[in-house]
Amino acid sequence: MTRIHAVQSPDKSVLELKGVGEKVAEKLATIGINGINDVLFHLPSSYTDQSVVDLNQADNGANITVEGTVKTEPQIAFFRKGKSRLTFFMDANGIYVKVTFFNQPYLKKNIVNGEFIRLYGKFNRHRLEINGQKLIYDASGGMYVKYPLAGVMQSKTFQKIVSSAFEVATFNIDIAEDLRAKYKLMPIKDALYEMHFPSSQESTDLARRTIKFFELYKYQLMIMEKRQLERIRSERFIVDYDIQRLKGFIDTLPFELTNDQKMSVNDICRDLKQNISMHRLLQGDVGSGKTIVAGICVYAVKTIGEQSAVMVPTEVLANQHYQSFLDTFKDRLVIEKLTGSTKPKEKREILERLKNGEIDLIVGTHALFEDDVVFNKLSFTIIDEQHRFGVKQRQRLNDKAYRKNVLYMTATPIPRTLSITTYGDMDVSLIKEMPAGRIPIETSWRRFNEIDDVLNSVKAEVDKGHSAYIVAPLIEESETLDLKNVYEIYSVFEEKFGDDEVILVHGRMKAEEKNAAMAAFESLEKPILVSTTVIEVGINVPNATSIVIFNAERFGLSTLHQLRGRVGRSDKKSYCVLVSDAATDNAKLRMEIMTSTTDGFLLSERDLEMRGPGDFFGVRQSGLPQFKVADITEDYRILEVARLEAIERYEKKSLK
Repeated sequence: MTRIHAVQSPDKSVLELKGVGEKVAEKLATIGINGINDVLFHLPSSYTDQSVVDLNQADNGANITVEGTVKTEPQIAFFRKGKSRLTFFMDANGIYVKVTFFNQPYLKKNIVNGEFIRLYGKFNRHRLEINGQKLIYDASGGMYVKYPLAGVMQSKTFQKIVSSAFEVATFNIDIAEDLRAKYKLMPIKDALYEMHFPSSQESTDLARRTIKFFELYKYQLMIMEKRQLERIRSERFIVDYDIQRLKGFIDTLPFELTNDQKMSVNDICRDLKQNISMHRLLQGDVGSGKTIVAGICVYAVKTIGEQSAVMVPTEVLANQHYQSFLDTFKDRLVIEKLTGSTKPKEKREILERLKNGEIDLIVGTHALFEDDVVFNKLSFTIIDEQHRFGVKQRQRLNDKAYRKNVLYMTATPIPRTLSITTYGDMDVSLIKEMPAGRIPIETSWRRFNEIDDVLNSVKAEVDKGHSAYIVAPLIEESETLDLKNVYEIYSVFEEKFGDDEVILVHGRMKAEEKNAAMAAFESLEKPILVSTTVIEVGINVPNATSIVIFNAERFGLSTLHQLRGRVGRSDKKSYCVLVSDAATDNAKLRMEIMTSTTDGFLLSERDLEMRGPGDFFGVRQSGLPQFKVADITEDYRILEVARLEAIERYEKKSLK
């Protein structure tokens, strides 16, 4: 498999470098440096330009390097608990300037009246003063680098190891010459050398651009290889479904599919007919109708008498999908549900029927990949909100398949750049168009001192016979954060509406308690549901027209959008209220963005910009590449170009 950060293959141990013995190697290993490739790609974290500057050209407040002659004896003043101030005057190319070093009294012995000196510090043009940071004894000047070394050694020591690595490395991996010429890039050896031993800002900028392309290009080659490995060819993977029966089923649906839904159904059905295993992502905003698309394709598999499975991350979502499929297919499919709370006797019966081929579709949680779950012929696997499962978990279910056709679904709109890096090995179908009759959700931002208005707005909806979600960020009180916990919020609504109207749900409740509470809410027995974010994904209560999210500043844009998507699922006008005393600029901006658009894809782009790719899903994704220089948010144009070039190279089998 292609490795991103490698310029030689095979790699060599750091023990082959000058100045690296067993002890130094052990220190380097603690920060992830084991081979020469690791050394070369352990790039500086910061650069300091210590080229001598003419004070006539220096900007006020700039950190600069100056040189000249010391004109006065250095004086030291001590004050406040051992703090000190060392001052003197120097002539810097005809400009008489005062220099002050704080808390470095030991420098006095190196500052001699009448002698030449070079120093680095912050320049105050208005007062002709320099707040000195350090004396410079190296006469070469230029750019100085600092490495992220976690205290294991000094940057100067590591730079000597880097220098040795350039002498030893073979550099037999590079960007192809024609690509370098096409995009005006440096050889990778030159680019890395410039990053470690910078000669000028212009050269360093070109080196950074080169390494960005190299990283993104190599990663795209990795994706191509992964895609090739997972695209297994076998005539057995062909699902030769009965197209006439499928069309007949679609014609009986009580609604017209949107154009995006039709295209997605065609994409998936085309995959089923091919002799290559399906590996497709169905990406759609909340309420866009992904479930019906998946269901139609389940029916296609049913026409040849084979089985499908839907795996979801929570029991609440499993119950929702199960009911949705039952409502859609009625008696056309045999559908069962398997979760951790399925009673032992019922589970044994389901497993027996599943093994005998009597069940067409099984909907379940992690319980589906347990060893005792055996299928007759599993030919279509659907994994919803797949980023909530680990790679091995997903693979365990796929290993049970007779025909390895996998459809991943997500209601988290994913920015294109993140989609390319995270799901680049998949084919992607998008559903952006919302079903007819949906009215945009009206979103507003309220402060905590407006809580009475919020309560009255919820009452207005409940009085119409509608339901409301109330979301809290925490289960229990926090000692360090000024947040409203779910019990506190529950008590506020219970006091306003009474115990008969309000029900509580949170993640620590037992499954049966949680399911009973959800059932009471869905049946309209209790119209107000106070909960934590357990309702973020998959709950479908068309009667719900209002959602109030407390301490909304604690959530990312994508999570807020997911929560908002719990309402607006019918032809009724719906409302989302964000309750927040947002104090930071970032938090205020998120509130303003949420109230300005309901476009999940636009929100996802903004969320990626604000939070970064590593935290986009709310948890750091192990599958995301850790680039050294490239940033997929800022460098999306390079990513697009690198992707196209990698696809072309891979298809031509001309890997460089």
